[in-house]
Amino acid sequence: MGEFKPKILVASDIHLGSLDSERELFIQFLKEIIKGEFGKELQALIILGDFIDLCMDVPERILKREKIQEIFTLLLEIKKQINLIFVLGNHEIPVTGDYDEKFKRRELKFLRKFKNSDFSELFNQELYCQYLILKKWNDEDMLLLYDSRDQIESNPIKKIKIEGLDLDTDYRCFMTHGYQFDSDIYRFFVGQIWKSLISNNKFEVKETYDYFWNEVIKERRKIKPITFIQMKQELATLKNMSLDSINSLFLELSNLEFNLIKTNMRIMTKWERAANPDYYFDEIKEFLEDDEYDFSKINHVIYGHTHHSGISYGNINNQKVEIINDGSWQHMHPSYVEIVSKGKLNLKSYKNNKL
Repeated sequence: MGEFKPKILVASDIHLGSLDSERELFIQFLKEIIKGEFGKELQALIILGDFIDLCMDVPERILKREKIQEIFTLLLEIKKQINLIFVLGNHEIPVTGDYDEKFKRRELKFLRKFKNSDFSELFNQELYCQYLILKKWNDEDMLLLYDSRDQIESNPIKKIKIEGLDLDTDYRCFMTHGYQFDSDIYRFFVGQIWKSLISNNKFEVKETYDYFWNEVIKERRKIKPITFIQMKQELATLKNMSLDSINSLFLELSNLEFNLIKTNMRIMTKWERAANPDYYFDEIKEFLEDDEYDFSKINHVIYGHTHHSGISYGNINNQKVEIINDGSWQHMHPSYVEIVSKGKLNLKSYKNNKL
């Protein structure tokens, strides 16, 4: 039966700090890991980016939220039992420009925001990377962690041995968040918005973006008719707060800022509508066939980012490649990937129903 039990779990896009994050279900998921309900052979949990949403909330408020504190506490317990790995996403660090060259600096800046918290152990640099490859390495099954494509395949920053996978010698599973697969033009325009939000310390600005992204765009509503007053009324209902309390939170947000956010959200709408599996297959193919890097042996890909869970297959570098988007824990029924014996990938819908 061991071949059916997961050795590795992969989940992404939990978006802690944002509206509509399925925090309760993620807590249940983590508790099941701790209780051993995924079996005794589980050796690693990979969170594949956008675990924390710094576009939609500020670190100080995130750290004070009870459900998020509970999630952090559970992860500390999991870290005692198995390997815990975080990949950073576009809601955690800026992704403009040469994201490989700038990754280390951006990673350190992200980690510093949480280093003095009660959960600083979760923000240790050793737990973080930009890319992973699961493969045979010196006759052992290994998770290899990388910060840049230049390091692949010969210079991993960390190696984690996984017992019992029994991988074939030609097996290669590449994992990353997925913003790397955005086209340059989309990453230029939308990336600037993500970057400005991450660096912005005004809670009311982030809250406004959060509202438009999660309650307007994701609900397929039109942006233009939404007024400042209407937004505050809806937020009062969503957060179970009085309108006076909501008004006090937004005292420093001007109508000019509100309208600028609406303009930016129209750009976000175009990105969201373009982020479909067909679009991303073409971008993944281009990424893996880049002549500057050797991805020619990759035959499996796991990524998140788009919130569109699913499995597809395509010909990349003259071989069949399995591509899995592991979905998200926001806006949809949560999903994750199990990696079992021989590196077989199972996309699962929480709870326990195979997609």
